[in-house]
Amino acid sequence: MTLTYIGHACFLVTADNGLRILVDPFQPWAFGGRIGITPFEEEVDVVASTHAHADHFHLDTSFGSPEVIRGTGNACGIEFLGLELPHGAEPGHDEGTVTGLRFEVDGVSIFHPGDIGRPPTQPEAEWIMPLDVLLLPVGGTFTIGPHDAMRTISALRPAVAVPMHYRTERVDLRIAPLDDFLTLAPDYVRAVRQPVRLVKHKLPQPTRVLVMDPTH
Repeated sequence: MTLTYIGHACFLVTADNGLRILVDPFQPWAFGGRIGITPFEEEVDVVASTHAHADHFHLDTSFGSPEVIRGTGNACGIEFLGLELPHGAEPGHDEGTVTGLRFEVDGVSIFHPGDIGRPPTQPEAEWIMPLDVLLLPVGGTFTIGPHDAMRTISALRPAVAVPMHYRTERVDLRIAPLDDFLTLAPDYVRAVRQPVRLVKHKLPQPTRVLVMDPTH
């Protein structure tokens, strides 16, 4: 399978047979333009979303007629398992929950926790594991921040952890930039091109942090 980082919390997973799964697509120009990422406008087979916030769920006519997954379910032969997790929140605010999504493509297991607000508990970690690819929020405020992201890696021990949901020139939210996390993960590697091909028997151990520059 191949993995493409579209931007913010959105990834495209493409199976070897061509099946295309878009996870947590954002609404272009959401939050008064603070999500300024170039719109993703391609056909996909499945849209999977961890929660209904505008930076994590959007259906565009350019996507075609994808099956939509919002929790546990099956789409195009792929089984998605949902895990309810607390949404990160600013002090004094309750943002409810998200549904972390675990699924496998070409034998590679993937977990997208959405806007998870704390590291997983031991029972949650045991539910998620074993895990190959962790799509990892690192920006804080509305998700876990850099230190809790490192704790999440320690709890889940994925082969690959891909940071996401951080502040950039095109994402103007009250969240930390990627460098705040990378100072805690000095052994990271940067993908020189996308998509990145991930093959089960070639995945690294221990965990490798893979930095993927957004394509949009």
